Amino acid sequence: MKKAFTMAEVLITLGIIGIVAAMTFPQLIKNYQAKVYETAFKKAYSNLSKAYLMTQQELGVTNLRKAYATYDEVNKVYPQSKVLRDTFYKNLGVVNIAENYIVTNYNKSVTFYTGNSKDSNDDYEYTGAPRPLRILPDGSSVGVVINSSQIFFDVDTNGPYQKPNRYGFDIFTFAVLDDQDVIKPLQMSKLYTEEELEDAKWPTVAGSPCSVKSNQQANGVGCSYYAMNDINPDDNKSGYWKNLPK
Repeated sequence: MKKAFTMAEVLITLGIIGIVAAMTFPQLIKNYQAKVYETAFKKAYSNLSKAYLMTQQELGVTNLRKAYATYDEVNKVYPQSKVLRDTFYKNLGVVNIAENYIVTNYNKSVTFYTGNSKDSNDDYEYTGAPRPLRILPDGSSVGVVINSSQIFFDVDTNGPYQKPNRYGFDIFTFAVLDDQDVIKPLQMSKLYTEEELEDAKWPTVAGSPCSVKSNQQANGVGCSYYAMNDINPDDNKSGYWKNLPK
């Protein structure tokens, strides 16, 4: 007589498979999405760096920060900033300009709009609101601002029309901060307490936050360093991309 599984055995087996699938699939989906974010992040950084080198060559200078991010104390402006921005955007191949859109910070504690109008070329205070409104051919978007004799680059790696539009996930900040004149990822320098923020000059961006513990508006502005090196900012023993906050 041939042996066969009973209906009960089949149902139990299917139930076990279902439980395993229910436990496994969400993590697989999460890991896949993390890899998509990471790949887009690295591509965006590569595009920025290439365009920056092209801008150096086109403008014929070896140090763009010194030449185009020097503050005019008399007139209270950065006189050469528009030349730098326009040339950089051209080398990136900007195809369109988006309207302001809603973004969230790293731990979703604050929701706010991007930081400037699509027609603005003026310099303004660096409040931490990202400005990636110039859309590139691959659908990503970028914005440039010069402040404190430094050059900041905000990138939305999948553009304003694709979710999640969230700091540390698809929105990142890079900067040229010193005489090396190289675009670098920003890193959190200090996690401020609520009491310390009360006395901070720029509380939204103080310390370039990147932590699930921060409720600052710009929480995530300092995440690009950790994303680049795949380090969890709240636990340096684990990776960045597979441990993104919910």
